[in-house]
Amino acid sequence: MNRAVVRWAAVAAVLFVFFLLLTVPARHAWGWLGGGQLAVQGIEGTLWSGRVAHLANPAHPVFPVGPLAWHVRPQALLLGRLEYQVFVQSGTGGGELRVGRGLFGGASVTAAHLSVPAADLAQGLHLNLLTLAGEFQIDIDELRLSADGSGALPSVLEGVLVWRDARVVQPSPLSLGQLRMQLGLREGQVVGALSDEGEGGSLELSGELSIGADRQYRLDALLKPRATADAPLREALGLLGAPDAQGRYRLQYSGAL
Repeated sequence: MNRAVVRWAAVAAVLFVFFLLLTVPARHAWGWLGGGQLAVQGIEGTLWSGRVAHLANPAHPVFPVGPLAWHVRPQALLLGRLEYQVFVQSGTGGGELRVGRGLFGGASVTAAHLSVPAADLAQGLHLNLLTLAGEFQIDIDELRLSADGSGALPSVLEGVLVWRDARVVQPSPLSLGQLRMQLGLREGQVVGALSDEGEGGSLELSGELSIGADRQYRLDALLKPRATADAPLREALGLLGAPDAQGRYRLQYSGAL
């Protein structure tokens, strides 16, 4: 038999099996893919396109998710990648993202645009003595994991986290404006460069949050009240100690996740 015919027949067989797998009901594939560790309700559809009504991790029930829907992006298949467009909701927050994996590369997340109310985040993290307001918006341009799955940190990370209309409600009302953390990698660490967006906010912020592969983190920030800052904010900053020559208060903290 002609070698070219055999080669194309093999390619056709592989593609047939691949597309056949994508039509497998999602409820059957869930167990095969190791999803048994998660609590799932209302799963329907196929690996090609489907949805889950509710999804949670019993071991870490911080942010229950649902509904969550997905569908394959056919154009990515032409580039040798299996890529999904995912739509997710969690409480009153949610958004969309692309999740994919190449033939020889690791898993990736791109074009992610997600939001979560600050109050929900504080509640999910069990910050019982702290009530927050505003909204956290996270935009991930690119996040990639190593192909062999090794390493606790991503191999590529580009994104930004913004706390819009940042406010502390309890234990003392504080208006912080709009705060920003630019996400990236440096010397084997995840690094978040802290700043304020200066849009009428009463707090000037600069500094850095770093997280290592050993899950140790370090926060080093400088905070300064603007002329518009109210008395509660100035009093709260005063608890950090004496300001420097520029009127900035230093906040340093470290620990493990």
